[in-house]
Amino acid sequence: MDHQLTKRGLSEKEAHATKAQMSLPGTTARIRDEELEAILSEGDKGLLERPVSKRTEVVARVLSRVLIDALAVLGAMWFAYWLRFETSVMLNSFPPESIPILNAVAIPIIFLSPILFIGLKLAGMYDTHTRVRILDRIPKIAGAVNVYVICLLLASFLLSTDVLTRGFLVIFWVSCIIFIFAGRSLLHTLLSVAGIRDMVMRNTLIVGSGKVGKQLACKLMKHQDAGMRPIGFIDDDPLYTEFKEDGLKDLRVLGGLKDLCRIIGDFNVEKVVIAFTVADSEQLLDLASKCNKMGVDCSIVPRLFEVITNDIKVNEVGGIPLIRLRDKKIEGWRKVLKATEDYVLGTTILLLTWPVLLVTAIAIRMDSPGPIFFSQERLGKNRKSFGFMKFRSMCKDAEAMKDEMIGEDMSNWLCWKDKNDPRITRVGKWIRKYSVDELPQIFNVLKGEMSLVGPRPNLPKAVAQYKEWHTQRLNVKPGITGLWQVSGRSELPFDEMVKLDLYYIENWSLWMDFKIIVRTITAIFSSNGAY
Repeated sequence: MDHQLTKRGLSEKEAHATKAQMSLPGTTARIRDEELEAILSEGDKGLLERPVSKRTEVVARVLSRVLIDALAVLGAMWFAYWLRFETSVMLNSFPPESIPILNAVAIPIIFLSPILFIGLKLAGMYDTHTRVRILDRIPKIAGAVNVYVICLLLASFLLSTDVLTRGFLVIFWVSCIIFIFAGRSLLHTLLSVAGIRDMVMRNTLIVGSGKVGKQLACKLMKHQDAGMRPIGFIDDDPLYTEFKEDGLKDLRVLGGLKDLCRIIGDFNVEKVVIAFTVADSEQLLDLASKCNKMGVDCSIVPRLFEVITNDIKVNEVGGIPLIRLRDKKIEGWRKVLKATEDYVLGTTILLLTWPVLLVTAIAIRMDSPGPIFFSQERLGKNRKSFGFMKFRSMCKDAEAMKDEMIGEDMSNWLCWKDKNDPRITRVGKWIRKYSVDELPQIFNVLKGEMSLVGPRPNLPKAVAQYKEWHTQRLNVKPGITGLWQVSGRSELPFDEMVKLDLYYIENWSLWMDFKIIVRTITAIFSSNGAY
């Protein structure tokens, strides 16, 4: 810290005084005028300023996306026309009544193209402040293209024209989705190669330097696809004034609540997030009002943010909002659809992987004494007990050795693992690395005890130690893989795992399961966090 302050222009004496002031509990570490001037000196100012204005950067990004999309539409039109009207295979198999000229086809497609761009805009494909993951682009693009093609069909029907034939539109519809997706992926790749982020990062000021504020800063640094770059904190009574976490070491408490307007101007703040402070509601309303007047977005982290997600209902009684927290469940048609997915995909996976199952069983038998399969009591949906199956990857007395290995470190025993666990056999090390040991759980899925995707099942003694809100993960069948496995695998603390499980239960869809399965396969082959 002393080195950072002296580097910014403060004398060693001033740096020691500043550090001492920051370390005093119960004091607000406001930056003094000379320190602020040093921070904003030419040497450090570039960290907070953009090479171009924010408006220019946003316009450039949006125009580049619109250009890519326009080229994709023209490319899809040309490809569909060539495939439908100029290839002998299509002409001989499905001879058209007439062959329109390309220019005639292009007129309605170009004229109605603003509908496609509006659809992409509403789907968030032109949002420059958040990153849309590759797999999430497909349904957004498909939805916008669907509306566009329907409008083309309606226009063709109302105008009684045969320029846009059904065969051409079917090919154009599929081609348009593929070409736009490919164009966006190419643009993303080119930006990545050039070292340019896929979104505009906003300088973000966090109100509240307590546990929640620090946790929020850590999340923003880790999940940069949110498009927010924390630049510091303000708090009248900060709990933390120095941060030892990676990525947070340069963050400071920049002042108190009354310094908000000055800090917004000095540090080019573009977003303010209120994350639990000792300030009363009137002060926070004044703070939000100041942000709005200065054109700065203002958000707030709600109380009970650990368990509140999207599945809430708000009622009002005499002007007082009442938030109803619903239990997390997969019910009704969603339950039927998920069960169908499990049986269909489970059977398919079993048929495709039986050679791997056979080879692994033989290798385990030849490698070490003991059974091929390892069965253990776990608790599933509604605390129902079942035999959890895995290929044996450890020595015979592995369970008896576990308590001794954990020892006194009980901080994270609910999901305890040791990267260098001596109980793991030679074959076990390999099958755990690529998650082959989990394949026998397909039989649990086909028996209706588990699902392909869902929360991981825990031991009865582990469930007995659950906090009350943890038990909501028992409202669905446990899964072979899940959202937390593809968000860090073995490296997340248990509370974070539960939060991801509850998010999954609430937002479940077939598309989400598909994305998790694809990301699981990627994580398996990268061996990230698996041991």
